[in-house]
This record gives sequence, structure tokens and C-alpha cells, in this order.
Amino acid sequence: MASRPTSPPSPGLGGTIPRFSWPASLAVLVLVGLTGWSAYGVGFDLVDLLSGGGAVERFVSEMFPPDLSAATLRATGVGIIETFQMSFLGALIGAIVAFPLAALGTRDESTIGASRGERLLAAVPYHAAWFVLNVFRSVPDILWALVFVVALGLGPFPGMLALAVHSAGVLGKLYSETLETVPSRPVEALRATGATGLQAFLFGRLPQAMAGFASLTLYQWECNIRSATILGFVGAGGIGQQILISMNLFDYPKVATLVGATVVVVLLVDRFSAAVRQRLTD
Repeated sequence: MASRPTSPPSPGLGGTIPRFSWPASLAVLVLVGLTGWSAYGVGFDLVDLLSGGGAVERFVSEMFPPDLSAATLRATGVGIIETFQMSFLGALIGAIVAFPLAALGTRDESTIGASRGERLLAAVPYHAAWFVLNVFRSVPDILWALVFVVALGLGPFPGMLALAVHSAGVLGKLYSETLETVPSRPVEALRATGATGLQAFLFGRLPQAMAGFASLTLYQWECNIRSATILGFVGAGGIGQQILISMNLFDYPKVATLVGATVVVVLLVDRFSAAVRQRLTD
């Protein structure tokens, strides 16, 4: 049998010639244009960035040696404890507020096939819950902190409330997505036995999502530890407020101690949270 002639492979990767793609080329042009436009808008200057190295070096040199006096260590401990308390309570209260909103904001498959009036009635709490969650989440926690500082005064309490509100918005969205992605067969089996929608949720959907809820809450606590430090710069307590005061007083050795303690605490919380979340997902 005569063999069929084979054509030589085309040049290029994998024997094929890459085809010109208008969408890909347009995307590259848009990316380049946005990069240049953004750099111009923020006044990005590489020369200024490189020439500022001397000032950074002087600033860092003034931070050493760190201030390890008893008064500074005591103030650092107080700031760390406040930051920890703010972040923990913020995550806890945020989770408590987020749970019912997430339950209301989860699509209910039982409304499929229902009458138009029943679907409209079920849509009211769903959209109301998502509206509240979007408001909580879309406003940054530092803006919430400013609102609560103006309303309640300086201190860690306004910072904790800011973290709680923002955490509720973030966790509510994540909880709702977790509830919607769990297997629906246990829920359908309960509904088939005559269980109400609430019973099917409590005994069919919720138990499958609890491990995910715990993991998400721990991760939000990690984020709150970092955010609590920043909130101190607007007077919302914690170690961030002490860093700001020390910066204003040009007490850079104390700043070094406060920043170092913050880094250590954040790393410890990250490691602890990651270990617990790993156990939950195994």
C-alpha cells in the first residue's frame, strides 16, 4: 500500500503558526493604555523613587536601636491587646450578624414552580439581605471607623464596631455562597419527607456548611488583625494609634518596637489560623 505523503510541519510552537487575534491585541493595548494613564495620574516618577532611597535609609537608621524600655514595652503590650480584642470581637460579632443575613440571602430552590406571588414574597427578604450586605461590604472599614469615631469618640470601641460591620458584609456574602454550593440532595430528601423549608435548611443545608463557615471566619479574623492596626491611624484605638502618636512625636525607636510587635502578632495569628483552617478542611 502506498503511503500518503505528509506535509512538513508548519513553523512555530507545536508546528502551528500563531494566529493574529484582534481581541487579544486589543486587550494588550487597553492594558498598556491603562498602565500609562494610571502612572501619569498618580505622578509616578522612577527618578524620584530611586533618589528617595537616601531619605528612607535615614528614616530606618533613626529607628534603631528600638526602644525596649519598660514604659514602651508596657504601652506595646496594651496596644497589642487592644488590637487583638478589636479584631476578635469584630470577627465574632460580624459572623453573628452575617449568619441570618446569609440565610436570607441564599436562593431557595423550593420556590421553583411556585406561583408568581410566592416567588415575589420570597424575593423580598432575599434582596433586602443582599442590599444590607452590599452596603456593609462596599464601605471600607476605615470609613466605618471614621463614622463611629465621630459618633462615639476616640478609642478601640469605634474600631471594633467598624470591623464588625465590614466583617458582617464580607462574611455574609461568603456564607451565602457557601450555602448555595453545598450538595442539594440531603435538602431535597428532607423536603420529600415533608420537612418545611426551615427544617430542610437547619438539618440538610447548614450542617454541610459549618466547616466552611468556621474556616471563613478564621480568615476574616486574620484580615481584621491587619485592619485593626490601620484603623488606629484615624483614632480607633489599638497599636496603630500608638504608632501614629509616636510618629508625630518623631519617636522612631518606639515606632520600631511597635511595628516589630505588630509584625510578630500578625505572623502568629496567620500561622494559627492557617493551621486550624487546614484541620477543618482535611
